[in-house]
Amino acid sequence: MFYAILRFMNDHTLRVLEYDKILTRIAAYCSFEPGKERVLRWRPTSDLAEARLWQQETSEARSLMVQQPDLHLGGVHDLRAILDLAERGAILAPVDLQAVRSTILRTRRLRQILVGNAARFPALAEWGYQLQDLEHVAAEIARAISERGEVLDSASPRLASLRAEIRVLQDRLQTRIQRIASNPDNAPYLQEAIVTQRQGRYVVPVRAEFKGRIPGIIHDQSGSGATLFIEPMAIVELNNTWRQRQMEEEEEIARILRELSELVADEALYLRSSLNALAGLDCILARAHYANEIEATEPQLLGFQHDAVRQPEQHPGVVLDLVQARHPLLDADTVVPIDFHFGPDYFIVVITGPNTGGKTVTLKTTGLLSLMAQSGMAIPAKAGSQLTLFSEVWADIGD
Repeated sequence: MFYAILRFMNDHTLRVLEYDKILTRIAAYCSFEPGKERVLRWRPTSDLAEARLWQQETSEARSLMVQQPDLHLGGVHDLRAILDLAERGAILAPVDLQAVRSTILRTRRLRQILVGNAARFPALAEWGYQLQDLEHVAAEIARAISERGEVLDSASPRLASLRAEIRVLQDRLQTRIQRIASNPDNAPYLQEAIVTQRQGRYVVPVRAEFKGRIPGIIHDQSGSGATLFIEPMAIVELNNTWRQRQMEEEEEIARILRELSELVADEALYLRSSLNALAGLDCILARAHYANEIEATEPQLLGFQHDAVRQPEQHPGVVLDLVQARHPLLDADTVVPIDFHFGPDYFIVVITGPNTGGKTVTLKTTGLLSLMAQSGMAIPAKAGSQLTLFSEVWADIGD
């Protein structure tokens, strides 16, 4: 049986009417985890103004998506863990900083779209106003971090200078050690005339029995012990200088990342505000996509209308007028649409008929569409369908 009573929404009814399955389908359209989490926690409202606002948001989103193909959350990342790290003083990895930049850029574009269309889509514009423009943070990250998450030479003059010196030193090292490896006089002592690296230093593979013939520092040996990887003494000093510059480069990169991480931490409050608004937008856009999928329409939501003479408890003041309504979880190609009318002077509707006659489906469709309407979702029914907003929906289905 399906009951409409003035109280509150109960979890049992939501489960019996399969409201959770609707949320799962909507969540599949979300672009990032905070939006998905918000959808899965979504519950119907018993506040008429709120329900109408949610419906307006969904309708505006469906219209604006047609006009603005760029209305999406592609490029937005779930920054919650990254912001937690930054606020604790951790140094963020380049890939994390790039995620911050990508999210800021997409947030900025969404704000431009929503605020720029405020006159026609005021409900969505309110979400746009909540999106923070942190272009200066994105610019600082872009100056230092590539789209592939690499620290750029342009991150600082010192880093550019160190890297230029490292390249020169590396060229000199390779030239000198290649001469040693290719020197015919050294050929009998080498396993191969090749140059490799061990522990970050250039070495040549020397046969173990000839380890004294090429003076140098042993850094490693092969598994069999037949080959020693030796850094020739002739390049030790140059190798030292090269490694020293590499360590200085690492220190400079750490300093750059630390500064950028501190900048992110300083703006964490505003980034979290944007993330919250983005989650809300994700939820709205997901509702819009699902509405398009099931070819739904916006229902007209009504308040309770009590008779002026009779007492409220003596008159239900309820309208349920569903035209060609379809259960959204049934196959759209085979489901049989229903018309359900419960007028303002009705107190009860009794549906009778044989087994498999559609009684349960009719009741479940009516109950589920009521919940959907009060959740800001468009419903699979013809335009003009009307639903009174309930404070509570009860459903007890089964033998």
